[in-house]
Amino acid sequence: MNPILTRIVLFSSLFVLFVPNLTSAESKTFIKEYTYQASDFDSKISSRTIALEQVKRLLLEEVGTYLISETAVKDFQVTKDNVTALTGGIVQTEILSEKWDGKTYYLKAKMTVSPDEVMKFLEGMKENSQKNRELEETNRRVEEALKKIKKMQDDLAVGHLAENKQQEYSKVVDELKAKEWIDKGVAMMNGENYEGALVAFTNAADANPQSPWAFIDKGWALNNVGDFHQALKEVDRAAALDTLNPWIYVNRGTSQNSLGDYRQGLMDAEKAIKLDANISWAYINRGWAYSGLGNFVEALADLTKAAQLEPQNAYTYSSRVWAHNGLGNNRQALVDVKKSIDLAPNNSWIRWNAAAYYALAGDKATALAELGKAVRLNSSLKQKAKIDKSFQSLWNDADFKKLVE
Repeated sequence: MNPILTRIVLFSSLFVLFVPNLTSAESKTFIKEYTYQASDFDSKISSRTIALEQVKRLLLEEVGTYLISETAVKDFQVTKDNVTALTGGIVQTEILSEKWDGKTYYLKAKMTVSPDEVMKFLEGMKENSQKNRELEETNRRVEEALKKIKKMQDDLAVGHLAENKQQEYSKVVDELKAKEWIDKGVAMMNGENYEGALVAFTNAADANPQSPWAFIDKGWALNNVGDFHQALKEVDRAAALDTLNPWIYVNRGTSQNSLGDYRQGLMDAEKAIKLDANISWAYINRGWAYSGLGNFVEALADLTKAAQLEPQNAYTYSSRVWAHNGLGNNRQALVDVKKSIDLAPNNSWIRWNAAAYYALAGDKATALAELGKAVRLNSSLKQKAKIDKSFQSLWNDADFKKLVE
C-alpha cells in the first residue's frame, strides 16, 4: 500500500459516545408510579416536569440497588450512588401512562437495564471525562433545583412566600427541563440521530440559557451535522458562561480543525490541556491540528498520549492513522485503522475514515466495502462522499455511484 503523505481526512464526529443499547436477553425491567400534587405555582407543564424527575429518581433508586447487587457491576468497585448517577445518564425512561386532572399529575414509567451492558458503559465512562463531568454538574444542579422547589412550596404553604415569586419558581423548574432534554439529546447522538439531538439540545438551551453544557452539547451536535460555523457560535456562548470548562475549548477545537483552521484548533487544544492535562480528546484535537499543519511527529506523540489516557476510544486510533501515514508508517497506519473498527464497528464515522484511508491508498474494493457500511449506518454520508476529495478516485466508478445514489 502506498503511503499517503499529505492527505488528512477530517471527520467532525469526534464526540460520539459509544453507549451500548441497554437491552438484551438478560435485561430486567423496572416500573414505578408517581403522583405529584401541584402547588399554586405549578402549571400542567411544570407539574409534569417535576413528576417525571421524581419517577426517574424512584426508578434509578431501585435500578441502582439491583445493579450493585449483580456480580458484574459489584466487581467493578463502584458505589451505588455512582451507578445510579451514571445509569441515569444513559438509560432512557419510557412513560407508560400519564394523567393530569388540574391538581395532580400521575405518571407510570419504566426502565430496562442489563447489568453486563451497564458494566461495559461504566468501563468506558472511567475514561470519558466530558460525560463524567457533565453528569456530575447537571445532576448536582437538578438536586439543588428540587430542594429549591420544595422550599418554595413549603414557604408558600405557610404564607412565608409571596405569589410574585412565580418567575423565580419557573426558572428553577427550567433546570429540570434542560436536564431532560440533554438526556434525550445524548441518547439521540449515540443513535447517530444528529438532527434530533440538535433539536433536543436547542430545547435544553432554550429552557435554561444559563447552562453551559446545553450550548456545549448543541455545538457537539452541530459539528456532527457539518455546521461548524454555527457550532463555534454555540460553544462561544458556553464560554461566556464558564471560561474555565476545558470542554468548551475541546469542542471549539473540533470546529476549527474541521474548518481547516489548524492553528486556531491547536490554540484551543492547548487551552484545554492547560485547564486539564488528562483529557484525551484535547490531545486528539492537538494531534489532528498538528497533522493538518504537516507536523506528523508531534501529531503522533499527542495521539499516542491520547491512547494512553483513553485506550478504548476508537477515534484516537482513527486519528492516529494519518499521523502514521504522514510519516510513511504504513503498517502502523493499517493496524490503527483495524483497531478503530474493532472498537467501534457500528460507528459510521469510523467506517467513513477507514473508507477514506483505503480510497487514498488505492484499495478500491476495501474502500467501497467500508463506505457501504458507513452509508448504511448514516445515509447523510452519501452526499458527503460525492464531494469529499478523499473519494475523488472513485467518483466515476459504477459501484461507487450505486452506493451514494
